[in-house]
Amino acid sequence: MLQKLRDKAQGLMTWIIVLAIAAAFIFFGIGDYFSFGGRTQYAAKVNGEKISWQTVDNLYDRYANQYEGQVDSAALKQQILSALIQRNALLSAAKKQGFRVGEDQIAELLVLIPAFQVDGQFSKEQYYKVLNQASYTDAGFRSELMQDVLLGQFEQGLMQSSFATPKELSNLVGLLEQKRDFGYVLIPSKKFEKEIKIPAEKIQAYYDKHRSLFVKPEQVTLEYVELSLDQLAEKVKPTEEDIKAYYQEHQTAYTLPERVHARHILILAPENGEPKLDEEAKKKIEDLAKQLKQGANFEKLAKSFSNDPGSAEKGGDLGWFVQGQMVPDFEKAAFALNKPGSISDPVRTQFGYHLIQLIAHKKSEARSLAEVKHLVEEQLKREKAEQLYAEKAEQLAKLGFENKDSLEPLAEALGLKIQDTAPFSREGGQGGVASHPAVVEAAFSDALLKDGENSQPVKLSENATVLFRVKDHLPLVEQTFQQAEQSVRDILTAVQAKVEAKAAGEKVLKEVSEGGKPQQIVKTMQLDWTVKSNVMRSSTDVDRQVLVAAFQIAAGKDLNAKPTTQGFSLPNGDYLVMTLNKIIPGVWSKLPSDKQKAYLQGVEGASGQLEYALYVNQVLQEAKVQIKEPPE
Repeated sequence: MLQKLRDKAQGLMTWIIVLAIAAAFIFFGIGDYFSFGGRTQYAAKVNGEKISWQTVDNLYDRYANQYEGQVDSAALKQQILSALIQRNALLSAAKKQGFRVGEDQIAELLVLIPAFQVDGQFSKEQYYKVLNQASYTDAGFRSELMQDVLLGQFEQGLMQSSFATPKELSNLVGLLEQKRDFGYVLIPSKKFEKEIKIPAEKIQAYYDKHRSLFVKPEQVTLEYVELSLDQLAEKVKPTEEDIKAYYQEHQTAYTLPERVHARHILILAPENGEPKLDEEAKKKIEDLAKQLKQGANFEKLAKSFSNDPGSAEKGGDLGWFVQGQMVPDFEKAAFALNKPGSISDPVRTQFGYHLIQLIAHKKSEARSLAEVKHLVEEQLKREKAEQLYAEKAEQLAKLGFENKDSLEPLAEALGLKIQDTAPFSREGGQGGVASHPAVVEAAFSDALLKDGENSQPVKLSENATVLFRVKDHLPLVEQTFQQAEQSVRDILTAVQAKVEAKAAGEKVLKEVSEGGKPQQIVKTMQLDWTVKSNVMRSSTDVDRQVLVAAFQIAAGKDLNAKPTTQGFSLPNGDYLVMTLNKIIPGVWSKLPSDKQKAYLQGVEGASGQLEYALYVNQVLQEAKVQIKEPPE
């Protein structure tokens, strides 16, 4: 349980930082409902709080630019307004339930955001520079960040309160860990293809009716140059002096933080739970504390009594952790322990009562250059490559514009190799540059097809950019009957073979259902009857289509007396005949502890997400929302 909390705490912090950066660069303007100019009329009211049309317009402009006008204007604005309404309704609910975020929390968070750092340290000048670029005021950004953190705490608080009952876990494991015994034969449609003869007039008729299917699509071949950050990094060779200087300038980045290695015992007692259960948990933890004072072994007690499945089997061992990875009260108690073997007094958290034993406590320590030299070198190479990448990307765009009819000048100037793609259609190619949607769209534009120009630079990823031109253009060509004849024959043969495979399969199905011996029945068709035992849904040694069919069959009243028989027409034309002989349900108590833990976490996580979604829906239903039509 606590290990799960630790993982969630890390995830939450990451989520908050990402959300903060997103707020600065993408979701700007949400909180600035009273901006000067523009449309000042409100779009909606949520529990009395107004959302201005200018806010919606600002967000629309941002997203419309990202998608280059490929979205429906009215639909996108409606989605943005719906998101803002939900956000405001949740903020109102969170505040009503007593969730609060202090200015000190925001101040601590701001210094962690990479966008506001210079050389790994928070820079006030950089902070204001970024805010200005994003059209944000200091007060507006802090207010927005405070709301983001508040909503994050609110969501995590609701999701972490979810739990799985023993009955839920038992039912789920009974189904998902179920094993089945079955037998089957796969009747391949190709078995019948050699004997099938399609009349010429039928081939001609099919071609005449489906002529539009037999075409070779329009295709292009591109030549391109690619600017890659990874390739640039390979060419950067920092000197020993460079590495030493970088290490000295960024020594704090290579300093190990203060950390604790501890084990714990947890007795579950969720906050706001039943007072009786809380009292029982408190009494139990106090009894365990008394036993420890009398010399009991902490690891043995943890294995026997701790309710944290992630650590109990390891004697409560949580491994090493630093400040910020545990919930505050637990962390405070753990870091207060300095002598190995010392044990804390009972600690109350939202999960229940804990006892913590210190294994080791290490203070912050700087790592020597020898220890981190490879890390310093890689970081230095990366930073220099990023600088080169930015410079060359700017040159790429400039030279591509100045030399619209050729890639050679920019390839020579930037030291890039001109490469070719294989021909591809408007559906895109198979992997590589030609599979990128923006490349495909530009390749078939008038500027490249008709005017023969270079493309604009297209970002394949954050670290790769391409610029290209059309080398060859192959127009759509309709196939003649002679060219398409074999393809039509193959199509009609496959259709007829599927019909015959099904007919043969249904005959086998009937004979087996009437009590015939499957092995003897299919032997006359020169096929084998395969028998499988103790097969799970996750099995990899059974064909996937066969496995899916095996777990689709509903059991009859008494499998021991008479197996359940069923037939399946498969998408590829084959026919499957199967008998279900036995079902063995999964049993929770027989699962290894790591698998029990995985199920517990999975069910609690899914349940938490569902409960949060339902709660959001309830909040929206109860919120007083007024929506106004957009002004002309």
